[in-house]
Amino acid sequence: MLGIKDYEPIFYTDINEFINFHGDSLRKLIGSTIEGIWTVHEISDGEFWADCPVILVVGGRQLEFCSFNDREIAVTWNEIDLKEKLDWYGNDEFNLEWRKNAFGNFSLYIGKQMEEIEVIEMTQEAIDSKGNVLHSNLLLNGLGFGIGSSYFSIYNAFDETCISYLRDDNLIYTKL
Repeated sequence: MLGIKDYEPIFYTDINEFINFHGDSLRKLIGSTIEGIWTVHEISDGEFWADCPVILVVGGRQLEFCSFNDREIAVTWNEIDLKEKLDWYGNDEFNLEWRKNAFGNFSLYIGKQMEEIEVIEMTQEAIDSKGNVLHSNLLLNGLGFGIGSSYFSIYNAFDETCISYLRDDNLIYTKL
C-alpha cells in the first residue's frame, strides 16, 4: 500500500476500537526517548510527501501513523522497512525517499522523553440550508504527544497526514 512493500495498515474510524487495539502499546511509549522521526520527501525539491506515513522511533520501536481517507487513521508497529525504495504505485514521476528528522521542528524532540499521548477526535456537523445542525459525528483524527512544555500532533487532514505543534480548541483530546 502507498508504494511501501509489505505495508498493510488497518484503518480505524472508532476511538474505542482504536484504543482497545493500540492503547496498551501507545501507553508503553510514555517515558521512552524519541530517537527519530521519519517522513517521506520528494528527492528533487525536498517537499514533504503527506500521503505517506509518518514514523516515530520511540524506545526502539517504530510507531507508523497513516491517514488515507478523511475519516480514518492507522497505526502499525515495525512494519515499514526504511531501507526499502518507495515505489508510488509504479509511477516513475515521483522519486521519494525516507528522511530522518527532516520536517519542521522535529529536531527539538529528538532525545527527549515522551510524557503523554493523546488520541484526537474532531466533530463533523451536518448543517441544513438554514444553518441548523442536523447531526454531528466524532471522527478519529490523530495522535498528540506531550514532551515537557512542548507538543506536536500527527493527524488526518482529509486524506493525508499533517503535523501541528499546537493543540486546537476545536478538537477533542483523550489522554491515554
